Amino acid sequence: MQLQIFLLLSRKKIMPHAIDFDGLERKLFLLQHVAYGSLHFCGSIELTRDGNYGDYEWWEYKGLLKSFVSNTTIESAIKVRILLDFIKSDEHEIDLIGLDSQVREGLSIGQFIGDNQELSLRESCNKIVHATEAMLQWAEDEKGKESSFDYWNGKYSLWGELNQNKWEIELCIISWCTAMIRFNKEIQETIDWYRVFKHDE
Repeated sequence: MQLQIFLLLSRKKIMPHAIDFDGLERKLFLLQHVAYGSLHFCGSIELTRDGNYGDYEWWEYKGLLKSFVSNTTIESAIKVRILLDFIKSDEHEIDLIGLDSQVREGLSIGQFIGDNQELSLRESCNKIVHATEAMLQWAEDEKGKESSFDYWNGKYSLWGELNQNKWEIELCIISWCTAMIRFNKEIQETIDWYRVFKHDE
C-alpha cells in the first residue's frame, strides 16, 4: 500500500512524496536474509579470494553483494530520513527521540569506531547517505572444512567527514534492518495518514 507524505516546501506549494511502506519492508527483509545467509552460501561454494568457484568467483560475488547492500541501505535510509523529517515538521506530538530508542530496544545497530558510541537510527541513516567510503566486512570460516572459505559477516563499515572531523562507523546490518522494520511498522500505526493525504490531487 502506498501512502502520500506531504512535505511543506513553501507556504504556497506542497510537494508530495509517495513512500511504499510494504516495498521498503520487503527490501529490508531481503537484506536481512542475505546477511544471515552469506555464511551458508559461501560455505556451500567454498568461496575464497584466490580460488575457482564455478558459478561465482570472488570478485563477482563481492560486486553483486556490495551493490545490493549499498543500494538497499541507501534507498532505505533516504526514505526513513524523509519520514523522520516529515514527523518532525508535521507530527509534533510524536517523541522522535523516544521512538528512535524504542525501535532499537535490545539491539545494537552500530557504533562509532574509536569511542564505541552507539548509533541512533537517525544518525545511522545520516551516515549511510553522507559516507564517502564503504566496505563490507569479511570473515574466514574453517568449521568442518578441509579448506577455509570467506563470507560476509553482516557488518558494513562506513567512513566520512563532518565539519572537517573524520568519522568511521560499523553498521550491524541484521540489527539495523530489524530496527528499520520496527520503525516502518510503528509509524504506519501511529500517524493519522488519512489526515496527511486526504487533500492529495
